[in-house]
Amino acid sequence: MGKVQNLFPKWYYHGEVKRHEDIKSMLTYQLTTANLKQPDEWNCTVRSSFDTDTNKDDFSWDLFNNYISDNLMDMHVQLGGRGTTSIKMSEAWINVYHQGDSQEVHTHCGGDNTAFSCAYFMQYDPEKDGKFLFYNPNQDVHHGHFTRHYPATNTWFPDVKEGDIIIFPSYLHHQVAPQGDSQKARITVSANFTLHSDIEL
Repeated sequence: MGKVQNLFPKWYYHGEVKRHEDIKSMLTYQLTTANLKQPDEWNCTVRSSFDTDTNKDDFSWDLFNNYISDNLMDMHVQLGGRGTTSIKMSEAWINVYHQGDSQEVHTHCGGDNTAFSCAYFMQYDPEKDGKFLFYNPNQDVHHGHFTRHYPATNTWFPDVKEGDIIIFPSYLHHQVAPQGDSQKARITVSANFTLHSDIEL
């Protein structure tokens, strides 16, 4: 007999942020005076600090980065990362979803050579709020009518709760399903990270 082997599997990191309550308290307070808008380049409806002139001043992103550093290091070690490699946050922004709001399928690939991205679930009710999902745009699985005969899917819903963080390669397609009828907003933080060598090669 034999064994079906996975070939070139994709991955993502899923963890809990230890100081979630501290982050939520800090960002909730800063959100009261922050400048949010609907980003022009996004094909969706959501209020965000992305690309606003005051994003870097409205929120304590350096402190947020410190709070999630244990998760970044945990992922780095599990990936077999080198001790001379550092992960640096290049940008972060906050997203607020009300009823009917959603986020279209997208990646975080861009000109800043981003390696990783994250979604931090700052205020989130898994029973009522829009789900985060990964989407595989590759349609090769349909060749030869494979999906008529074997189970396959092009979507994956991580089982997240408030205080969780998802970190993933920036090239992975992902989206947010429409926000349900909830009294509270769905609030997340997104961020991008770059890789750097601490020694000259």
